Amino acid sequence: MSSPTDQAEAPLTDRVRFAPRTSVEQVEEGQELAPRFDRDGLLACVTTDATSGEVLMLGYMNREALEKTILTGEAYYWSRSRQVLWHKGATSGLVQHVVEMRIDDDQDALWLRVSLAAATHSAPASCHVGYRSCFYRTVEPTTGKLGYAETEKAFDPKQVYGDAPNPTVL
Repeated sequence: MSSPTDQAEAPLTDRVRFAPRTSVEQVEEGQELAPRFDRDGLLACVTTDATSGEVLMLGYMNREALEKTILTGEAYYWSRSRQVLWHKGATSGLVQHVVEMRIDDDQDALWLRVSLAAATHSAPASCHVGYRSCFYRTVEPTTGKLGYAETEKAFDPKQVYGDAPNPTVL
């Protein structure tokens, strides 16, 4: 979510420029960042731990989130459920520091490799449910039965988020 100080900054579009998409060659093998946002103005973003390679989450970035991530070196996303810009860790303290950012061949998906900051209340984690990874459950082949890859939470979500509404949409 944007803070009043974020709103007082100069518009990011004045500081980060994305190239127009002019040819397949330019997009696939050129030196210019020319992202292709979907019809909702979003790019999918897979985020992994820079040290272990563990998948932490799948999020989405709009233009502003991508610009802020590039400029600050910290992960920003667009919350589809809340319809707001979201600085990962602003509430929980579990900030994602970008070690490497990659874009796929047609520039419509991102991969962030991040280091996780531990908050005062927990071990490094990414999931609002309290697990290290948002991918804490397994799906059994042939049955579809759910199991748990992570058996313990890294933090207590009630302690961190209090009465804040859960972002999961039913």
